[in-house]
Amino acid sequence: MLTIFGIPKPFRGHIDLIQRNAIQSWTRLRPACQVVLIGDEYGTKETAQEFGVCHAPDVALNEFGTPRENSVLQLAEEAAQYPIMCLAASDLILMSDVTRAVERVKNSTHNFAICGQRWNLKVTEPIDFNSSW
Repeated sequence: MLTIFGIPKPFRGHIDLIQRNAIQSWTRLRPACQVVLIGDEYGTKETAQEFGVCHAPDVALNEFGTPRENSVLQLAEEAAQYPIMCLAASDLILMSDVTRAVERVKNSTHNFAICGQRWNLKVTEPIDFNSSW
């Protein structure tokens, strides 16, 4: 249905916690989505393996060590199993309304782009997605 790709920061401290929560939320979307983690930051490969998602390493960096946009998009496109792709900040928890919105727009037009707005949420522990969190 949808390929979701993100460019995680190093998996350390609080960033580790919020990125793991986000990636777990992506894997729980229905219909199931492909998840691709792009880059070589600390813990990316291991986290991809842990969650059973795709890892696309070897992203090109600019002179400041920031992933180059063209390299990110190329890696994401090469890894994508689905024609519809979603770039998500790696700390962004996605909920079921995302896949519903994509289906709704996809059924009404062939060419589209969707933007979303985040709600800030202070998260200090792993989210139990099996509860009524």
